[in-house]
Amino acid sequence: MHEINATHAAYARAALENVRREFPNFVMHFALDEGHCVDLRPTVLHPIFFGSYDWHSSVHMHWSLARLLNLYPTSTEAKAISSCFDRRFERGQALQELAYFEKYIKPTWERPYGWAWLLKLYSELAVCVHPHAGAWRSALAPLVDYLADAMHDHWSTAPAPVRHGVHSNSAFAMIHSLRYAVTVGDYDFATLIKTKAHQWFDNDVDYRMAYDFSGEDFLSPALVEALLMSIVMSKIEFRHWFDDFLPDLKSGHYEGFGVNAVSDEKDAKLVHNHGLNLSRAWCLLGILQSIDTHDPRWKRLGELAGESERAGRAAVVSGDYVSTHWLVSFALLAETEWHR
Repeated sequence: MHEINATHAAYARAALENVRREFPNFVMHFALDEGHCVDLRPTVLHPIFFGSYDWHSSVHMHWSLARLLNLYPTSTEAKAISSCFDRRFERGQALQELAYFEKYIKPTWERPYGWAWLLKLYSELAVCVHPHAGAWRSALAPLVDYLADAMHDHWSTAPAPVRHGVHSNSAFAMIHSLRYAVTVGDYDFATLIKTKAHQWFDNDVDYRMAYDFSGEDFLSPALVEALLMSIVMSKIEFRHWFDDFLPDLKSGHYEGFGVNAVSDEKDAKLVHNHGLNLSRAWCLLGILQSIDTHDPRWKRLGELAGESERAGRAAVVSGDYVSTHWLVSFALLAETEWHR
């Protein structure tokens, strides 16, 4: 196993600092009455996922740590990560996290984004060879099972996808959910996700990337959908679908793929553009797995992925906290998801 590089060591330090940092914190809490407002400290509401500014960011920063542990299991950083997991992934604390869902808001809080990242985290732990990984999975299993069932119910009843390039995006959550379902062998769940993807997106055609950008998006609605379809379709099917979905690319026009700058590094919504650059790189590199290397688009999309990744990197660990509490995860998706 390679020694951890300086960039990923910095990511590990940033992620560890974030999951331990309780404040500042954006507390998203649904109160039915005044009794539900007695103590809203993040560590009380969420004994595992209290840091990193909000619940979903804490979840995916823990995924970042799990990914780095899997990539560099003998590193100094791996020892710190496993020590953190020993303290966090404890059954009693996980049951408290589950109780929050059962007590307060049952069906919708953090759906689908936070749920999908929890499934992604469990998928990473499912392939972890650390000697304590079995205990971590066992501790998290009740919470994961609950949200996997809730996500299954959601996909079963949702009448249409959410296409916005933010937390509610359906395709993004479906990608992570499908990875979970395949990893743990939940084939009913995997079949449901694939069926819904085909039902919702098979007939999408003539999408214009020039209209894809929105000022607060951290996902490209077009590319995250295309990535999902590259996963659920055969390569031949996907290539035909991709031709029809983004016809401008087939004719050599790449308007809308430019790097997106951030005009105010302290604006929590505007810094979403950093995530957009990184998530576009993740999507493009994933899509390339299903495109023939002789296709003229293959080289250009690879170049665009590199440009987007480099543009997003600058703020991952050195920007304002509105960036550094979450961007490590998106950088790791871009850098490690397709190169492991």
